[in-house]
Amino acid sequence: MNSKTYLNTGAIAAALMLCAQSLTAQHLEAGAVGQNQNDALVWANASELASSSGYVKELTLSTSGRYAGLYNGSITLTALSSTESGGPALGSFIQAEIVSVAGPSGAFFGFWEGLDLGGGTAPTFNIATGSEGLSLRYVLSDASAGAGQAGQDPAGHLHGRRFTASELGMYTVGFRAVDTSVNGTGGGSIHAPSDIVYINFQAVPEPSVFALVGTGLAGLWFLRRKRNA
Repeated sequence: MNSKTYLNTGAIAAALMLCAQSLTAQHLEAGAVGQNQNDALVWANASELASSSGYVKELTLSTSGRYAGLYNGSITLTALSSTESGGPALGSFIQAEIVSVAGPSGAFFGFWEGLDLGGGTAPTFNIATGSEGLSLRYVLSDASAGAGQAGQDPAGHLHGRRFTASELGMYTVGFRAVDTSVNGTGGGSIHAPSDIVYINFQAVPEPSVFALVGTGLAGLWFLRRKRNA
């Protein structure tokens, strides 16, 4: 095996490692600092996805289908179970709140609800860049499993949602977790809102090599590069 083969093998291994880290960081989990009245919600793994971590979610262009003409991708926001370490209290009902969007001038950042959850052919929210002070919410707790009722688990892991961008470039979106239950003191919520986490999304013309690893295509890219070397 020559040095070029070793180099390519090392590059593949490095790419696979980076891809694995990226894939495990594509769930943002809402938990809480405790399960008592007024304990604040938290993004349990915010350090993995926050803009300060260097994480960037790539949004790639769709040429057909529901997202035709838009750059799209997904991070699944979830609510932890009350039985998990750091989970919210029984009876709470967790929603994600988009509070701000920064990005290319004149562009829009969209959130699309899953088709199984009532989403349609247009984004649920289509937010102009430069928007701040927003309170655009979507549900994380699974109401079909009883979440939101007194004594019920607030857990939720709902798929099929999507984020889109209208123009190439970097977008920074602020997310906050809120409890909208009525099972707390005086018929209000149990938990106080979380701090805001800012996540970077980049609309790109095509997937990077590391994103291709996640779809099983990077190997082909490396092989083609080796043949052409």
